[in-house]
Amino acid sequence: MRLIFVRHGDPDYTIDNLTEKGKREVELLTKRICSWENITDFYTSPLGRAKATGAPALEKMGRTAEVCNWLQEFDASRWDLMPDFYNSNKNFFNKEKWANTAFMKEHKIKEKYKEVCDGIDSLLKKYGYIRNSKNYYNVKNPAKNHNWNEPIYKYHLKSIKDDYPEETTLVFFCHLGIMFTIIAHLTGLSPMQLWQGFYVAPTSITILNSEERKEGEAWFRVERLGDTNHLTNGGEPISSSGYFATVFDETKKI
Repeated sequence: MRLIFVRHGDPDYTIDNLTEKGKREVELLTKRICSWENITDFYTSPLGRAKATGAPALEKMGRTAEVCNWLQEFDASRWDLMPDFYNSNKNFFNKEKWANTAFMKEHKIKEKYKEVCDGIDSLLKKYGYIRNSKNYYNVKNPAKNHNWNEPIYKYHLKSIKDDYPEETTLVFFCHLGIMFTIIAHLTGLSPMQLWQGFYVAPTSITILNSEERKEGEAWFRVERLGDTNHLTNGGEPISSSGYFATVFDETKKI
């Protein structure tokens, strides 16, 4: 199974929509999305900036996206913390303890985190990926995979992609914080590490894939994080929205 997360375009938060720059970004993004084949289903946050990001591609492809309320962003001020505060509590780095810190309880982040995790797990279950008590996924109808019964050499697992290209692929139009929440849940991390330590730009592409090295078992792994090739190739600078530094601009002539 492949999961593709698309962050919304450069936002105008005051009207929950896109800036003029965001619209230019989406134009380039749309060309990229329309080149994708065999997308199983599309999902979107209910917020305007996410819907506006996916709408042009969906229209051109004659597709629709299901609206999921759990894909809606929550208050980013609860994780854009100053480094002295973030590093003062070791439990923020612990996937079992971060949500039970006094700071997170005060701002009710645990409840929202659970809503997002339950949402993605419920959706994956529809496609036969069922989270077990060990925090990975049982696969109801696993596709044939070379790695189940052929010799495995270190760092030389054989990809199934070329031989079995028809896999479930889901696309999500959503938000930075939500995306990192889901990635943390699927890969066994404290989301604080992603919220505080990583950035993905507006209209960037993030891809996770399920590695199924044993029959009926799946673990999700990040294949690509924050890919903005469509912007760079189109001569559009990368937005720094949600970031507190200057983004490297590859569109400038050196």
